[in-house]
Amino acid sequence: MRRIITFTVICILLNGCTASRKSVELSLTKESYCSPPDNSTWIDYPISHNIDSVLANNPELRKKFSVPSILLIHALGISDDVKHLNEDTYVRMQHIHDKVLLANSEINAITAELDCEGERMDQIARYIEDINSKRTTRLTVASIVAGALSGVAGAFITNSGWNKGVAIGGGVAAIGLGLATLNPKGRKIELLHKRNLLRNVWQEQNNHDISPFLWFMLTEKRISNSGTTSLLASLRHRWIRYQFDGDSSQAAASVNFTDGGTYLADDLHARAAMFNQLQAEIRSLDQYINTFLREQQ
Repeated sequence: MRRIITFTVICILLNGCTASRKSVELSLTKESYCSPPDNSTWIDYPISHNIDSVLANNPELRKKFSVPSILLIHALGISDDVKHLNEDTYVRMQHIHDKVLLANSEINAITAELDCEGERMDQIARYIEDINSKRTTRLTVASIVAGALSGVAGAFITNSGWNKGVAIGGGVAAIGLGLATLNPKGRKIELLHKRNLLRNVWQEQNNHDISPFLWFMLTEKRISNSGTTSLLASLRHRWIRYQFDGDSSQAAASVNFTDGGTYLADDLHARAAMFNQLQAEIRSLDQYINTFLREQQ
């Protein structure tokens, strides 16, 4: 009778297709389909961060433009075009237009990647949560069946020794299965991400994953509203506070800022949230471009 109980419980727990599940996991966790083409690496060109010098060398711009707009002009490399616009209006306007269009294209390209990655992380998280939910259901059913079988068996077994053995065995099985449903972590998944834009933010170091223009705008303190903390540093601080409960050492050890590792569903949702926050921060640069275009008129 104990063998019957054990066999029944195993049948319930093994309900599902392991091979199919492994195939799905492999397709979800292989190199991201969100990454840009291999030939789309940014052309690395230096942009001076000596802001005092930039402002001092462009006094005529300060009469018309705000400091963030002057820094945007500097980052786009159109200082001469803006200062001498009246001398060759069409050519210089065309150059300014081309540079602004390229900046918008860079913003759209990287925010599209971040949006794709965020959706991808949530998709994988939902897949894991679905597995965990089914696992919990099977364990609950198995626990009920184990308890029921031991109770039914006890009613038909007259031998006192066997009766106690079945009751104890069934009770232990039911308790064990019940405790297994209380596992708060559930199933894990291995996820690799050699290209990791979150790591650029955390380490405050660009590995040619973000264009020089965008990196300048994100890391220059005078661009932000406060003028004392860069957009990137502010985002990094919010991550520590809200994603890692204010624990910077926990954040530093997070798999999110490495080439990949083991993720739980909650970790994946947190990664998706950070992608979305970085996307919003980069998207906000459109506001500075809009301000520059209005001040130029």
